[in-house]
Amino acid sequence: MKVMVGIPSYNNADTIGYVVQKAAEGLVKHFGGGLIVNADGGSSDGTREAVLGTEVPEGVEVRSFVYKWPIPGKGSAVKELIETAKEEHVDALVLVDSDLRSITPEWILKLADPMRHGYEFVTPYYIRHKYDGTITNNIAYPMTAALYGRDIRQPIGGDFGIGSRLFEVYLRDEELWKTDVAKFGVDIFLTTTAIGEGFNVCQAALGVKVHNPKDPATSLAPMFNQVIGTLFMLMVRYDSRWIKVSNIEDVPVFGEGTTGEPEPVEVSTENLKEGILTFFTENEWILKKILHPDTFSKVKDGIKTYQLDDVTWSHVLYDAAVAYKEGILKEAKPLVPIYFLKTLDFVMSTRDMSTEEAEELVRKRARVFLEEKPYLIERWGRKGL
Repeated sequence: MKVMVGIPSYNNADTIGYVVQKAAEGLVKHFGGGLIVNADGGSSDGTREAVLGTEVPEGVEVRSFVYKWPIPGKGSAVKELIETAKEEHVDALVLVDSDLRSITPEWILKLADPMRHGYEFVTPYYIRHKYDGTITNNIAYPMTAALYGRDIRQPIGGDFGIGSRLFEVYLRDEELWKTDVAKFGVDIFLTTTAIGEGFNVCQAALGVKVHNPKDPATSLAPMFNQVIGTLFMLMVRYDSRWIKVSNIEDVPVFGEGTTGEPEPVEVSTENLKEGILTFFTENEWILKKILHPDTFSKVKDGIKTYQLDDVTWSHVLYDAAVAYKEGILKEAKPLVPIYFLKTLDFVMSTRDMSTEEAEELVRKRARVFLEEKPYLIERWGRKGL
């Protein structure tokens, strides 16, 4: 089995050498060697030099290039890594983030080996701190589960296994790579496309994830816009598939689950509060247009108490998806203050909970989104359930 490990990067000199080292060890140990390719966004901190200067075992080839696709972003790096994997005729492409501090050689096995068992796409299954991955927990996970009926816990986790049959599928529409798919929309694009096109999907138990997490109040607004914009775009593309889904199915997990407590992630509640008030005032006019009056009223009430229940939150996203479909909402940015509100609500309500206890609330959220799906379908204008 021929395996390539792809690592997108931008100014990750302090962590990427470790990622290359562990990936190389995994390739040699489990596949007799292989290829590691770094697609860089023009780093100025010596990232590419760190990649090429990392000692690797015999049997592993390491390459690094600056991607040529003109739109700067993670997706542009991923696009050219997929193109390289296709040119090299590999059986599996393993994508791993460049800031990982918990990657082990076993990750390469777990993300690539399922291709030997009839799977074509592998998502990560981590233990993460309760405040790590707020876009995943509040949006990507419950939306993916409720829409497409697959209980994929980390649809935008960043570390994936991709079978060769998917390379052409991802690359066939170059216009998609001129959208937010070229940026942080790429992860939800990879996952949703694999499901929407009917490929076999599974998850890989990777244990605790340790990386460089971001405070949602200060760092995640652009990512939010790109992920949600891509999610809505794909809802339009695959509505004939998700409209018929009425339950959430388990997705197989490869590998033994491990236990452990992830590193704590700090969230600035004061910055969230400030962002809620500032961005809501700026976007109130468009939110009135895209949200159902009942939803808008409940959001305004929630801002007063810093609380937003899952039913109302699902209606916010469903209303916004409909507005996107109808051309009223051009980008997801106006939803940022409500995302901040939902994040703040989650942080405040889980402050005294363990990660495991908070996880149950996230799982419950996906079930609420499924229960509220008829609301979406009615507003979407198609009959399905």
